[in-house]
Amino acid sequence: MRSNIHMTYGLQIVIISIIIIVDEIQTHPVEGGVSNVNEFYGNLIETNLNSSVDPCEDFYAYACGNWHRSYNASSEYIDMPGYMDTKVNQQFRGLMEHQTDAKWKSGVYGKAKDLYESCEQLDTLVLNSFLMGLHEELEMQWPIFALEEGEWKNISQFDWLRVTAVLRRYGLNNIFITHNVNVNPRNSSEYYLELAQHHAHTILEAEDVENIFLNFGLSHNESHSLTEELLQFERILNELAKYQVINETDKKNYADNFHILTLKELQASVPQVDWLKYFQIVLNTTQDLQQLKVQTFAWDAKFFANLKDHLNGYGNDTIAYYLMLKFMYHVNGDLPHRKHRNCIRYLRSFMPVFMNFLYEEHYFKDKRVAMEKSLNKMFNNLKKSFESLVEENHLKLNKKEQHFILKELHGMQLKVGNLPRNCTEHYVEAFYQTLSINRSDFVQSHLNILRFTNQLHYKNLNANNASVAEKVYNLDATTQSSSSPVKIFENAILIPHGYLQLPLYDLKLSHIHQYSLLGVILAHEIIHAYDLFHIVYDYRSNYDYLGSQVGHHYTPHMHCFANSPTEIISENIADVSGLRMAYHFYRTLEEDLEFPLFHLTKDQYFFVNSVQFLCGDLKQISDLALETTDLGHDMHDLRVRRNWSKFQEFSLAFNCSPKSNMSVGEKPCRIW
Repeated sequence: MRSNIHMTYGLQIVIISIIIIVDEIQTHPVEGGVSNVNEFYGNLIETNLNSSVDPCEDFYAYACGNWHRSYNASSEYIDMPGYMDTKVNQQFRGLMEHQTDAKWKSGVYGKAKDLYESCEQLDTLVLNSFLMGLHEELEMQWPIFALEEGEWKNISQFDWLRVTAVLRRYGLNNIFITHNVNVNPRNSSEYYLELAQHHAHTILEAEDVENIFLNFGLSHNESHSLTEELLQFERILNELAKYQVINETDKKNYADNFHILTLKELQASVPQVDWLKYFQIVLNTTQDLQQLKVQTFAWDAKFFANLKDHLNGYGNDTIAYYLMLKFMYHVNGDLPHRKHRNCIRYLRSFMPVFMNFLYEEHYFKDKRVAMEKSLNKMFNNLKKSFESLVEENHLKLNKKEQHFILKELHGMQLKVGNLPRNCTEHYVEAFYQTLSINRSDFVQSHLNILRFTNQLHYKNLNANNASVAEKVYNLDATTQSSSSPVKIFENAILIPHGYLQLPLYDLKLSHIHQYSLLGVILAHEIIHAYDLFHIVYDYRSNYDYLGSQVGHHYTPHMHCFANSPTEIISENIADVSGLRMAYHFYRTLEEDLEFPLFHLTKDQYFFVNSVQFLCGDLKQISDLALETTDLGHDMHDLRVRRNWSKFQEFSLAFNCSPKSNMSVGEKPCRIW
C-alpha cells in the first residue's frame, strides 16, 4: 500500500500573522489581582524599556528591548498580538472544557463542542482523506489513487470545469477561473458574482510537490518528472493569465475595469467555457441562470481561448494533478496541524459567530455599554483631530476635495465585536442550522465547514441594506481568529473583543495611556479609509473619481516612502498619518499622570507607548523568516524604525540629531 501524505511544514501555507498559540498561557506576573490599573500599566511599560539603547538610534530596541524577558516569550507566543490572542484562547478554552450545561449537548453549542473535541482528539491528519472525501461529488477518482490499478479511468474523459466548480464549493478559488461576490463599485448596495481569469496566489514549489509524490509512493525519477511537468504547466498558465488593469486617466478611471452583463451575454462572448454549467454546480442549483447578472473585472476574453489551447496541450492526468495539488494547499492552510492542535483558534476561524457570541455572553456583555461609550468618545475625538488636520490643508485640497474627505470621515462608524446588535442565541442557532458536524469524523466535518463558509459569501447577493451595527462581516479565516482591529470596506472599523482588556486597554486607564496606544491603533485604521487603495471610494463606499484626484495630491509627498515595497506603502502611510492624528489629540489632554514618568516627558511617553502593541521577541520572529509580502507590512522592528522616524515630532521629543537613524532627515514627511 502507498503511504499516506502527512502534514509537513514544507507544505504549510503561511498564515499572515506572527502568532503561535498553545494550550496554556501564563498570566503576566503583574497582571493578576490588579488593584490600580494605571500603576500596573506603568510597570509594564517600564519593564519593557531597555534604557541602555539610544532611542534616536534604535527606538524599537529602546521601547521593546526587554519585552521578551517581561513576558517570558517562548513557543507559546512571540509578540504582543500573539500574547493577546493566546490570552483570548485561554478564556475560550476555559469555557469549552468546563461547561456542564445541558445546552452543550445539542444545537449550535453541541456542534461547537463536538468540533472542538474531534479536533483535540486528532492523532494524525492526512491530506489523502480530504481528497477521497470528494470522490463521490466529483464523480471521479483522483489519478494518484489509481496508480496501483493501472490506467486512470478518466484519462480520456476528464471534465476540468466540473472539478474546478466542485472544488470552488469548498473555497478553492483563482484556479483557471476566479470568482467572488463583490459590490458594484458605482453602487455599493448592489452585490454581484464577480468574474476574473486565473490569478493564483500561491505558486507550486518543486521541493513540496516532489515530497508529496514521494509520500504517495512514486519513485524519485517519477516524482521529479511529474513535478517538472506541473511547474511548467503553471508557469505557462500564469503567463497567459496576466491582465492589464485600467489606471486613472482623464478619459478612463478604475471603475471602468468592471462591467455588468448577464450569463447569457457572457456565454456569447466567451464560448470556450460552459458558464451555465459552472455556476449551477457552484451554486448547487438546477435553475436556469442565463439572466443572472455577473460583474467582470479586468476582463480579457482571449485568456479563455488561450486556456482551452493550453489545457489541450497536456494530458488530463496533468490537469487533474494540478487541481489536486492546489486543493491540498488550500485545505492544509487552516488546519490544526501543529504539535499543539490550536483547536480554539480553529473554532474562532470557522465558527466565528458562535465564538464571538460566547465571548460576548461570558466576558463582555456586562461592560459593553460603558465600553462602547468610552470607545466611541475616543473614536470621535480622533475623527475631530483628523478633521482639524484636513482643515490645515497640508495637501492643498480645494473645497470640493476637502468636503469629499470630511463627508466620509463624518460617516465612519465603529463596530465593537463582529455580531449584530443585541445578538441572541436564537440568531446564532439559526445561523448554523445547516452546518453538520460529525464528532467522530473530523475530515468530513472540515469539508462541511469549508462548504458552509463558502456559501456565506453568496448570502450578500440577496442581502438587504442592513446597518453596520446589524451586520456580521464574513472575513477570511486568519482575520476571524485575530483580536486586532480592522478597517471594513463599508466605511467602518471593527474592534474584536480580544484587544479590549489588559494589558492593552481598560476603562480605568488614564487617557494618557489610552490615547497613546489604542488611540494610535484606531487612528491607523481611520487613515486606511484614505490610503492608496481606499481613497477612490466615497462615504457610501462607491467609486468616485474625485477620490482619485485627492490621491494625486499625495504624489509630491511620496518621496517619504521611496524605500517601501509597493504592497505595503498604504500600511506605512497609515502608520505615519495615524501617529500624527493620535498625537494631535494626545497633546490636548490634561496631564492626568505625574511626569516625568520613569524619566520620560509626556511627549516621549506617547511614542514609547505607541509601539507597545508591536513588541515581540525579535530573535524568534526572525527565525520564522517571513517576508514583507507574507505579513502585509514590515516586520515589527523595521516598521517602527522606518515609520516612527518619519514623524518629525518624534525627533523633537527625543532631541535627535539630524544624522541619527531615527531622524526624519532634510525633507519633512507628511501627507495629512
